Amino acid sequence: MNTNAPPSGTTEQESIGDLLSGLIGDLQQLIRGEVALAKTEVREEVGEAARGAQMLGVAAVAGLVGLIVLMLGVAVYLERWLDPWQALVLVGVILLVIAVAAGLTGKNRLSASSVTPDRTIASLKEDKQWASQQVKSIKN
Repeated sequence: MNTNAPPSGTTEQESIGDLLSGLIGDLQQLIRGEVALAKTEVREEVGEAARGAQMLGVAAVAGLVGLIVLMLGVAVYLERWLDPWQALVLVGVILLVIAVAAGLTGKNRLSASSVTPDRTIASLKEDKQWASQQVKSIKN
């Protein structure tokens, strides 16, 4: 007796059609789940980045005010040995060098960060392999 034969009362075409229909339904459900996972993952990462950016903004404003006061104090102190304009130019040049270095470092760190949903991409690759195996098993 052939154990792979379709149940009595059905044709082989109907069973293949049922299998394909079930496979398509499973794939649709799987894709919906993957899309929901990707949305959630990206939303979490973007929310975390936004909170971090807000705190960096607060720190930057407070740090800038403190730095201005401190650098004015340094310039006033340097006036003991230099003319006032020379002291201010010296402090300004030092600040510009620091700003360029910090700006380049920040740019490099931002370009290295990613908002790619890595877990979802890996899961989609697994789903593709699963779907390929399912299609192959139906063909055989």
